[in-house]
Amino acid sequence: MSPEPVTIELTIIIEADPETVFAFLIDPKLMAEWFGISHVLEAKPGGTFRVEVSEDNIAVGVFIEVSPPRRVAFTWGWKSANALLSTLKPDSSTVEIDLEPHPRGTLLRLVHRGLPEGLAQIHRERWEHYLDQLAAVVQEGYQK
Repeated sequence: MSPEPVTIELTIIIEADPETVFAFLIDPKLMAEWFGISHVLEAKPGGTFRVEVSEDNIAVGVFIEVSPPRRVAFTWGWKSANALLSTLKPDSSTVEIDLEPHPRGTLLRLVHRGLPEGLAQIHRERWEHYLDQLAAVVQEGYQK
């Protein structure tokens, strides 16, 4: 019997309004500033979510929900030469990102459900890194 899937949850405050943050979650040109090296994003339910996160490591899924400027959800898995990553097949986990107004800007909550135990920690670490990147990029542009 395989272990129960793991859920990770992260929050970060971004010093920009939800509309600004939301754009960085669905626009390929804006996403390129904080996450991945190539992007195919069809930000509508059933649309393609495909991000080459690093060379030969491609996150693949479909958008489940796109509710501007409050929520984006998509399935997630890997097409990868990395044997460990490739155990998480495309569409086999779900990423939900919720945005709420906050006195300092936007509270972003990311929940990644359905991760195998052996991949939960690396996903947590990488999401923390990329959310920090998102906050830095959005805040830099927002203050211009």
